[in-house]
Amino acid sequence: MKELSFYIHIPFCVSKCIYCGFVSFINKQNCFEFYTKRLQEEILTYKQILKDYKLKSIFFGGGTPSILPSECICQILSTIKQNFNLTKTCEITLEANPESFDEQKAFAYKNAGINRLSFGLQSCNNKVLKFLGRPHTKKDFENAILWAKNAGFKNINADILIGTPNQTTQNLKNAINFLANQGVCHISAYGLMVEESTQLFKMVNSKQVVLPNEDQSVKLYETAVQELKKHGYNRYEISNFAIKGFECKHNQNYWARGEFLGFGVAAYSFFGGEHYENTKSLDDYLNLPFQKQNVEKETPLTAQNETIMLALRTENGLNLKDFNKKFNTDFEKQFEKELKELQQSGLISIQNGYLKITNFQVSNYIIEKFFV
Repeated sequence: MKELSFYIHIPFCVSKCIYCGFVSFINKQNCFEFYTKRLQEEILTYKQILKDYKLKSIFFGGGTPSILPSECICQILSTIKQNFNLTKTCEITLEANPESFDEQKAFAYKNAGINRLSFGLQSCNNKVLKFLGRPHTKKDFENAILWAKNAGFKNINADILIGTPNQTTQNLKNAINFLANQGVCHISAYGLMVEESTQLFKMVNSKQVVLPNEDQSVKLYETAVQELKKHGYNRYEISNFAIKGFECKHNQNYWARGEFLGFGVAAYSFFGGEHYENTKSLDDYLNLPFQKQNVEKETPLTAQNETIMLALRTENGLNLKDFNKKFNTDFEKQFEKELKELQQSGLISIQNGYLKITNFQVSNYIIEKFFV
């Protein structure tokens, strides 16, 4: 049977962080139950289509999935389990924020079959958390980890931000050391992005806030990589680090260009050779028939470019033999000039049939060299 992944978008939050550009809504508690019902209805529209598929991963993302009553999450997962085939090793992840997580939810998630939790910590500094608009504290995170472990969770991720105001290499080392001592087995370390639609964008533009410059950001990232390695976290993608055996299967499916279906407001899908998304309007999602939006049919050219981009973000790199076979080409002949230039600059290497980036700080520059 073919395999694919499900992504379930829960677009609700306690508050809006100043840097968040995702589709999310606050003060919508009255929508929780109906939104859960609509998610189940949308998921079931694929029941017959997916009769020959197995789910390799399910990911509840947001927003803040843990803001929903645990019964809602359990109902959605029950609908999936009753109507679709799951692999024996199906990874089921739920994103949670410390302030909306408790012991009852931890046990409810575990009993429902969720086997991986991802906590949005972002910073270990309470002042930074308050500035970012995060409604939790460092202590809230510690409590959340304790409850998760008590419920039997062993596969736990924590997100941290690189490039927050006044962040130093020592601050970053302390945060990584703290997480290692908490026993999390996966850490996602993302650079703080300044997106136009956010409050942070306005604050930076008006010079209310000064973020680390490019050189400082590079140093912070390199510090994070080195410190994480000391604690046994292997970088397997630009921003993702894991203790061996705890790499995120769901994200690996994305990077390998595996098929996935997204459900909920603004959810994105890649299925049947098409990229498409759902409406970004909560009202429309709740009240109108489900309909694909912004449908783009994949072409050999877009497939080739996406394969290169996603593979080169990973530590393994691009398998040249597989690429040549899939696209009926010779990558090394096609990009002979670019490869020579980048190899001489020490930015890439080709070993055992894999093309790898040696300096992820300039990954975008390198990847663009191979776009057709």
